[in-house]
Amino acid sequence: MYEWLESLRILLSFSFLAASSWYDFKTREVNNRMWMLFASLGFILSFLQFCLAEGDPFLILWVISFLVTTVISLALFYLGFFGGADAKALISLSIALPVYPSTVDPYFKVLVPLFPLTVFGNALLGSSLLIFVIAGYNLAKLIQSRGRLFEGLEEEPFWKKTLAFMIGFKVDVDRLKSGSHNISLEYFSRGEDGKIVRHLRISPRLDEEQIQKKEFSEDFPREIRGKIWVTPGLPLLLFVTAGFVAALLIGDIITWLTFQLITTRIV
Repeated sequence: MYEWLESLRILLSFSFLAASSWYDFKTREVNNRMWMLFASLGFILSFLQFCLAEGDPFLILWVISFLVTTVISLALFYLGFFGGADAKALISLSIALPVYPSTVDPYFKVLVPLFPLTVFGNALLGSSLLIFVIAGYNLAKLIQSRGRLFEGLEEEPFWKKTLAFMIGFKVDVDRLKSGSHNISLEYFSRGEDGKIVRHLRISPRLDEEQIQKKEFSEDFPREIRGKIWVTPGLPLLLFVTAGFVAALLIGDIITWLTFQLITTRIV
């Protein structure tokens, strides 16, 4: 009973995620009105589902899903690992489709009941696969440059170089100045001798206070020539939408993999 209402919430969520993914891919921006409309319609349909069919258990899970998703999304946003649109997409999804739809039958039966977390996990898994592509590219460049991939950044910590190696690559600074969807992984300061000192940053927001406190600069000094480290400004909403579809058809991939690993070790 009332399966049509749940199907309507699935269709609503997919439609808004797909539309926002298109805008994110084309412009890297999604108008806030998109999320206001998504959240409003999602609330109406979820509240209607609660009143007609689900009852108190649905309400409790609805609140839990919204709170957990909101905390995780905002934390990742303020740490600089999430864009505003990505956070708003998951929060809106937690309003429209807070728990796993009972009308779907995913391939993997091991599921987290909070549906937005499954979508987020699938999106994270999909986007993280790019690490292997980027690392393979950088490995080839490392061999080609005979180990001078981090020239000018020799004093930076090894862990920062390792992360940059996995999430970034080098492009010509002039290309970055002329505009692109890449985000600089470097910022600059002047040493006591007046020379430019280059620094790696992994999370822009985590480094903002340090940049301001030490009077570092994110602008490219005239002395900077050649290539600098950047990370691609990925349209993460594409992965969120793909994670949404995967959650419906396949299930919670990360939870399933974790469960398989645990049971294999026990056996």
